[in-house]
Amino acid sequence: MRFRLRPRRGGNRRVIVLLGVVIVWTPFLLLVLAMLLARLTGCEVNEARAHPCRVVGIDLGGTLYGMMMMGWLLIPLMPFMVLTLLGGAIAGVAALVRLWRR
Repeated sequence: MRFRLRPRRGGNRRVIVLLGVVIVWTPFLLLVLAMLLARLTGCEVNEARAHPCRVVGIDLGGTLYGMMMMGWLLIPLMPFMVLTLLGGAIAGVAALVRLWRR
């Protein structure tokens, strides 16, 4: 008995869509992470300049500043972020409908 493996339909498409979603949402996640780290460590982070922020002897000010500046990428990426949310909602409803019809 031989098993034949057939390639799944849409497998590459799913990977490409997932990669696109990750690329679109990365600046937002970095901005939130920078704000969270700044609040937890008591550091000042703003768009004016990188402030010194010593944590365990390591200056994280420049890193937090760079992560905070990724927030400016949200302006051109906002429409694509909305599209990913709508696409996810539509895919979720479609999955629920398929389950309900079984």
